[in-house]
Amino acid sequence: MNPRHRARILPAVCVLALVVFGWYATRSVRPPDCEVTFSAFTGSDGQPLPENGEPVTWDELSERAYQDLVAAGRCEPPSARWRHWIG
Repeated sequence: MNPRHRARILPAVCVLALVVFGWYATRSVRPPDCEVTFSAFTGSDGQPLPENGEPVTWDELSERAYQDLVAAGRCEPPSARWRHWIG
């Protein structure tokens, strides 16, 4: 690879890395100190039983339990990942 070609690629790679880092830093996440616990009845396959005839997943049950904690004031709502980095 000749030096001129490398000189064009390096700024593009740096800009791409900056964009990816910015995207990652601004994703919304739960606070790390919020402990979410819940329970559910499961079938023989280990998946939660349907609620009101609707199938549910473990992720949906976890999100519902987290939203209940936020509504009760026991956990902070989700915020950008970078806010957790600065404390």
